[in-house]
Amino acid sequence: MYVTGSMIGMGVGIAIGLIICIFVFKYMNTDKKMGTKYDEMQEIARGRGYKYSFWTLLICFALFFIFDSDKLDLPFTRPVLYFLAIMIAILVQTTYCIWHDAYIGINTNVKRFVIVAVVVTAINLLAAVAAVKGGTMFTDGKLQTPFINFLCALLFGILGVEVLIKHAYDKKNPED
Repeated sequence: MYVTGSMIGMGVGIAIGLIICIFVFKYMNTDKKMGTKYDEMQEIARGRGYKYSFWTLLICFALFFIFDSDKLDLPFTRPVLYFLAIMIAILVQTTYCIWHDAYIGINTNVKRFVIVAVVVTAINLLAAVAAVKGGTMFTDGKLQTPFINFLCALLFGILGVEVLIKHAYDKKNPED
């Protein structure tokens, strides 16, 4: 019974998150449209980023299928394991796009983008801290689904640092 309730709760949370994303994308774009626009070179770089991300995801899933045997006692649950693969693939795609000037769209308000990234990081970090304090982060020595909030906070933190480093690099090397 608990598993079904947990799955329903996760599904509702994902649905609410997707609805919120619609409004966030409209907020971040200067033309208030949901879709972000990219020029031709950005589209090419984004395609490569997606390709590398796809292969990364396949490799992660293949490795995780091997690790997810009865003989290995992993320190996290299956949902965390597979979400970790997704987060690694997202990190590959976004990192590639950041360093090839294809992450921020031509209609993206960068200040609003930064605000959204900071808010998403903070919310997920607070949820992870609440899970640790509430005792739901670990059960029987295994990381549970609240660890996904920490992974999201970590991902957005890494991406924020990457964007700042890339911005500083571009300022120092304007001819590149």
